[in-house]
Amino acid sequence: MNKVAAWVLSGALLGGCTSQSITWQETNQVEFAQSTVELQSHLWLNMMPTIGEVQDSTLHGALYLESDTILPAELNVERVSIRQGDQSWDIEGDLLELRTHNQNKWEVAFIWELQLDPEQTVDVALELNVDQQVEWLVEKSVKIQKVY
Repeated sequence: MNKVAAWVLSGALLGGCTSQSITWQETNQVEFAQSTVELQSHLWLNMMPTIGEVQDSTLHGALYLESDTILPAELNVERVSIRQGDQSWDIEGDLLELRTHNQNKWEVAFIWELQLDPEQTVDVALELNVDQQVEWLVEKSVKIQKVY
């Protein structure tokens, strides 16, 4: 009996440590903090030839958050998740740069090394948090552009 109780307790403690799971069925718009927030994702690979450097598969991203009202100052971008097929990648923390264009439009920028197929589309998910209220914005079938 004690072994079962210990197993259940350890499972509950580990479950509390897991991060919020992504709901890939969400859309690119959400009602959040009394405003509608929309996600527009722009992804590209820099294909410009460079001298002395090997061309890599560095993915550049500019994810725009636009709202019909002022975006709340306490809005936090927790992470970006990118999914292609059965694989997914999380980008979070200092790897994300938040740029404010104006009170209604913000940009989440990143540069990240990913092994993905640039000919296939990806799904992009963005985790937002305001006062412990977590919302996901998901944009599906985003094309990866090639910049020359």
